[in-house]
Amino acid sequence: MFYKSAIILLLNIFLLGQSNSFAQCEKLKKKRIHQLLGAAEYDNAKSTPIKTFDNSYTEQYQINLFKGVVYKMIFDATKMPEGVIIRLVDLGKKRGAGKYEEVFNSETGTLTKDGTYEVTMEFPQRKLMVIYDVVNNTKPGCISFVLGYYFNNRIK
Repeated sequence: MFYKSAIILLLNIFLLGQSNSFAQCEKLKKKRIHQLLGAAEYDNAKSTPIKTFDNSYTEQYQINLFKGVVYKMIFDATKMPEGVIIRLVDLGKKRGAGKYEEVFNSETGTLTKDGTYEVTMEFPQRKLMVIYDVVNNTKPGCISFVLGYYFNNRIK
């Protein structure tokens, strides 16, 4: 009886440890979002889990924007593992396929004391692509993205 209980306890501890390594990516709380945005109005947020793979891989998603608006984009990198590069690419119509302009790269960007990267763009094109380049055997983690905006007459 003791032997079965010990095995069940060890199995539960092992499974709990495994679930914590994959459950590191939680949605940001409203309080944290407003703290990150400051005076900007909230538009959208997305948390992306970073998983461990034997090969390098890319996570990406597109952001649709409106003209005449100033955008504030924040990448919360407090839970981001080493070996991940954040890139923001402008998908403007005029350049054609494969000729996109990179507007932000975390390798050259400055990490704030709060563990975030902040990008403010005045009147960007209509579409941007967020790209996370993950090198092989990176530890699990999470990157959270928050999008805020200012109207022209309310920039603070």
